[in-house]
Amino acid sequence: MYQPTPQAKSKGGARKVFGILLILFAVIPLLGTALTVYKTVQSSKERNSNDAFIPKAWHNLQSDDIFPARLTSETVGSDASVWARQGISKNTSCEAAFTADLARDVTANGCKVVLRATYTDLSGEMAATIGLVVADSPAAANAVDSKIERIQSDAAGSDRAPTVRPFAVPGTQAADWSEKMGIGGASAQVFMPDSPYTVTITTGPTDPARPVGQLPEPWTFIGWEERHPYRETAQALAAIYAEDLRRTVLGK
Repeated sequence: MYQPTPQAKSKGGARKVFGILLILFAVIPLLGTALTVYKTVQSSKERNSNDAFIPKAWHNLQSDDIFPARLTSETVGSDASVWARQGISKNTSCEAAFTADLARDVTANGCKVVLRATYTDLSGEMAATIGLVVADSPAAANAVDSKIERIQSDAAGSDRAPTVRPFAVPGTQAADWSEKMGIGGASAQVFMPDSPYTVTITTGPTDPARPVGQLPEPWTFIGWEERHPYRETAQALAAIYAEDLRRTVLGK
């Protein structure tokens, strides 16, 4: 009996399947590469956008972002201190923020405005005025920081080494905080791309009747032991605030 010979399977179908698989294996890596390039471009755009925002951040951020209600710093002996904001100055001129001599120097070095706020520690015994110096450029900010650092170095053996002028806040623990009470001082740059910012801080007691480091003979030589913690606190708080501001600005 005659039986028809089965038709041979078409090789064309196998070739099509193989061709489709080959295309898929070739295209998928290209898609992955394209996605990576897209993300890189987007990330670059975001960075460029943020970089453009940084020099304007002092003007565009809310006051609470620039000067948070609470700050925590590591002070002498690595004890954590919490600082509560008492008020923010409305006067932003460089002349109001510094003594006449220092104002002239920092203005010559590119100071544009100075934003100031006063804090007290939770004990209410110590005050700190934080000054955020906005300079004309990153180089100018570095020049202002260097100038303040030189002043601090030269004043290492003196009774007082303040930087920014203390800003008193009526009706608060810092109501009597004044220029003559500023003992410790420090500065720190805010490190970001195109950052025009330098931080400067003055610390001292909130009680005007407390003569820190002013001892009679023969104990005058140990007066620095009372003054030194204020300077250590200013240095710690300047570094903490500069880093806090850096995170805030880069997070926008």
